[in-house]
Amino acid sequence: MKKYCLLILAFLIGLTALAQQKLLIKGKGNSMYIEHKVGEKESLSSVGRMYGITASQLARFNGKSPSSLLSKGSTIKVPLKLQDIQSSSNGTSLYHVVGKGDNLFKIAQTYNKVPLTLVKKWNKLSNNAVKNGQQIIVGYLKINDEQVAASKTVLADNNMPGKNTEMLTVPEKSVTPVTEPVKKAEIKTETPNTVVDTKKDAIAPASQQGPDEGFFASLYMKNDLTLVQKSFSGSASTFKTISGWTDRKYYVLINDITPGTIVRITASNDKSICARVLGPLPETKGAEGLLLRMSNSAASVLDMKDQQFTVTLTYFE
Repeated sequence: MKKYCLLILAFLIGLTALAQQKLLIKGKGNSMYIEHKVGEKESLSSVGRMYGITASQLARFNGKSPSSLLSKGSTIKVPLKLQDIQSSSNGTSLYHVVGKGDNLFKIAQTYNKVPLTLVKKWNKLSNNAVKNGQQIIVGYLKINDEQVAASKTVLADNNMPGKNTEMLTVPEKSVTPVTEPVKKAEIKTETPNTVVDTKKDAIAPASQQGPDEGFFASLYMKNDLTLVQKSFSGSASTFKTISGWTDRKYYVLINDITPGTIVRITASNDKSICARVLGPLPETKGAEGLLLRMSNSAASVLDMKDQQFTVTLTYFE
C-alpha cells in the first residue's frame, strides 16, 4: 500500500510540474514549436512520448544526436503542427503571445480558424481588444499523462545484483461492471478505450480459441488494415509486476513505439503473447543493448527462464 501511494504521489507531482510549464507557441508555419523544461531523469525518448513524437524527431529538431543526454533544468524545443492544436479543453493550454499588428480575429484564423467565441471564452474576454505581450489561449495540446507518470516511476531491475527488487504496479483502466441475464449469452465488444474485464473473459480456456496470447490478443487482431506491419528482433529482459498472472494482461517497456500500442512478442520457441506498450525503456544499469522489457508474467507464459533472451516483436503503425 505504501509503494502504491508513493506511485500516485509521483504521478501527481509529475502532472503538477508539467502544468507549471506554460506552453507558449513560438515560430511560424512548419517551424512552430513549444519549449519543454527538462525534469529529473528525463530523456529524449521520455519527453518525446509526452508529446507523441519519437526521440529521433525530437533530436533532429534540436540538432542533437538521438543518444544525447538531457540535463535537468535545460530547455528543449518540441515541434508543433497545426493539427496537434485541439479545440477540446481537456488538454494543456497553448498560448500565442500577441505581437505588433495582431488582433483577435487574425490570431484565431492563424490557429485552425478557431471561432472567436471560443477564443474569448477560453481567455474570459468581454471584447476583441488585445495588447502587445498578452498571452492568448488558442487551443489545447494532448499530453501523454501515462508518460508523465512513468518518468517519475523508478523501475527495479530484477537482473541487477545487490539491489532490492521493487514491484511495478501497472495502472489499470476502469472496469465497466457487466450484469449477465440468467441463461442468456451476452456478447461484449472490446475497444481500446473501454475494457470489459469480466472473470469469464479473463480466464477463458486457451483450447477454445487456439494458442492463448493473453487479454490484448483480440485488440491486436483488430488493427486497421491501412496500417503498416513492422517487425524486428532483439534481446529482452523482464520487470516484476503483479499484472498478468491471473488477468492475462501483459505489458512491455520499449523505445520509439507509442504507449498504448498493442504488440505481439514471439519467443525462439515460437510461443507468443500480445502486450500493451506501457512506456519507454528506462535508462538503468544493465539495459544496454536491450530491445525491451516485458512483465515477468509474460516471460513465464513464453517459458523464458534466462535473464536475457531473444524475441521478435511485431506491431502496426
